[in-house]
Amino acid sequence: MTLMARPQPSTVYPGKCCFRASLDREATFCDECGSPLQRCMATDECGGLLDAAGCCPVCVSPEISLDAGSASSIKVGGTLALPLVVANNSPVGRPLFVEEMWIRGGDGEVRPVDLTFQRLNSGGTAEVGLRTGVLETAGLHRFDVHITVATRYLWREERYVFTTSIAIPVDPDGPSEIVQNYNIQADAIGAGMTIYNPTRIQKEREAGIATHAEPIRLTLRRADTLERTLGHRGYAANLAVTKSTALVWQGFDKGHAPYDGPIRTHTGVIGIGRASNAPEGGMNDVRLLISRNGEIDEDASIHISRRHFQLFIENDRLMLRVESQNGLLVNDEALRRGKMVALSDGDMIRPLVRNPNAIALKVQFETQHDEVDRIILKRLVGGQ
Repeated sequence: MTLMARPQPSTVYPGKCCFRASLDREATFCDECGSPLQRCMATDECGGLLDAAGCCPVCVSPEISLDAGSASSIKVGGTLALPLVVANNSPVGRPLFVEEMWIRGGDGEVRPVDLTFQRLNSGGTAEVGLRTGVLETAGLHRFDVHITVATRYLWREERYVFTTSIAIPVDPDGPSEIVQNYNIQADAIGAGMTIYNPTRIQKEREAGIATHAEPIRLTLRRADTLERTLGHRGYAANLAVTKSTALVWQGFDKGHAPYDGPIRTHTGVIGIGRASNAPEGGMNDVRLLISRNGEIDEDASIHISRRHFQLFIENDRLMLRVESQNGLLVNDEALRRGKMVALSDGDMIRPLVRNPNAIALKVQFETQHDEVDRIILKRLVGGQ
């Protein structure tokens, strides 16, 4: 008898098998490794899956390089211009939007960078000049460079912050000639650190070293803590709703809501409205009707639009987008069609503006540490 080993989930997500499985629009799990398929919001264009950190590397592939062939001058007590090149390395033609960039020195001062561009098409590059503060002392000066980028698809947008570090050694004598910039191995001071070393061109020539060098690619890292601090992702109090957060449907008639769990639709969006739900060939994932004891009130339910609103997770928040021409209420705020809002714990969604107590959805967050583990969406009819 031959014993067959049970396949184990891949330690690297997503694996090649996951991409093969995702070609089936209805698939929610990889049939080979068992991993859930977390598709990019732009999967119809990029075919991408989100990585373990919730980012699509096909759409979000920024690169920053230091132009090592550029020349500048520096003295102790002066400032230094860092010539950088920002590139979009998306392999499938997806644009990347650079929203902000800044540099922070050892003194803690943040210096924003004036950007003359925002959109970078796939394969596109743009030059950026970063200027340090005054380098008043000799030695090694560290500077952190941060960049906020966004990927967009239709009316949706995801933002991310990346960071890299550059160390600048300043000669105690203070070089006064034009200097050449090149890279020195930085293993001794930590991974991801690039040394930007001003070296006198004349000395380079005397030593027989070529003064031209290729651009130096800087190591970019996701700055998830900074993303939340800046308000780009998550909620206040460092709380986040991830793509793995489970949605729990309570108070719905049988067959009108999906199974409890994360959003696994192909687009990452759940449609809610009066029309039949998707398993029955309708246009929604959740059917929202006014009913009591299983009896549908047709006259009252007709005022709910066939597709009234949508729910999705964006930037680590649960988002609502209004689809109905009649709008809806979130708590006491009236929202028109096309309006989007982040939902929070305790919010009340009231689809009927003129009869707000007829039907509602109450939002409840259940948290573990700094993440929302479950979101309960409870249907209330007649205020109950």
